[in-house]
Amino acid sequence: MARLRAGIVGAGIAGASCAGTLAAAGWEVDVFDKARGAGGRLSTRRLEQGWATMGSPFISAKRDPFRSQLRDWVRQGWLAPVRGDVLFGRANKSWARAQLQNHYTPLIEPSQIVRQLLGNARLHTESRVATIQPRTIILENGQTRGDYDCVICSVPVPQAVPLLVALPRLHERLGEVRYRPVWSFLMRWEGGPAADVIKFDDHLIDLAVRQPSGGDGLWAVHSSHEFAETYREASAMEASTRAASAVMGLLGLPWPVEVEASHLWRYAQPDTSIGGFWLGDRENRVALIGDGIAGVGVERAWESGMRLAQSLILAKDELADCPSVSD
Repeated sequence: MARLRAGIVGAGIAGASCAGTLAAAGWEVDVFDKARGAGGRLSTRRLEQGWATMGSPFISAKRDPFRSQLRDWVRQGWLAPVRGDVLFGRANKSWARAQLQNHYTPLIEPSQIVRQLLGNARLHTESRVATIQPRTIILENGQTRGDYDCVICSVPVPQAVPLLVALPRLHERLGEVRYRPVWSFLMRWEGGPAADVIKFDDHLIDLAVRQPSGGDGLWAVHSSHEFAETYREASAMEASTRAASAVMGLLGLPWPVEVEASHLWRYAQPDTSIGGFWLGDRENRVALIGDGIAGVGVERAWESGMRLAQSLILAKDELADCPSVSD
């Protein structure tokens, strides 16, 4: 009996969890991503002194099975629970302390965790997809990969829309989903309050997380949605200058903050989502997964990919195709 085949667009955590689960069940799985490696919003920035993450600042879990998955990653030495207090406030007002429950920080590059999730799936990097058609993926270089039992799209919804024009049943539903942006920066400073996580009481800067690698005084700083929407079309230099100035004021630093890298996440967080764990076109054997379908957060994205894969595995003895809209 021929092995079932899946083609997946996007190697973030949703696509990786789906791909690895299918591959472990004996499917042949191809994963295509435009980047140079896996990770999506858990991708890693390499530095001379180590690495840093400018994507999701934490990985958190509210329920099983993801809570069990995170505990397993802790046992493997990949994650550690957030220890100590989170500092909240700003220097010219006051600081308060609170604790984060069930939040974890990476001890290895988050992109490596996503790569492990892929398991035996075949990852095709720097592979831009031009369009998705029934059971078929067409790359920008003209290459056609077809005859899949299911094609799964796991990129942010605004990026999926132009890929799905040949599939009106899915295409029409995606107009409901909106995302909000975030600017992320790698900043280095000396002094400031003693903390590993700072949650700012501010409308421009949201969060700063000390990085475990990359040398002394390195922080990943995340803007508010309002800041990112104001400076969505600004240059990286302008956004960095304004963000660094804001951080200096919030921390009460007397000397400049050095900005070592910046990145605009245009699709950082869905403001709305379709609901359910996936959206599927049974007739054409195409499905969508990810946070734009399932809701905000790494946990929901992981669940989205896992749940679709499990459904496909259970259905293989009857009809090897994608389920329709489900929750």
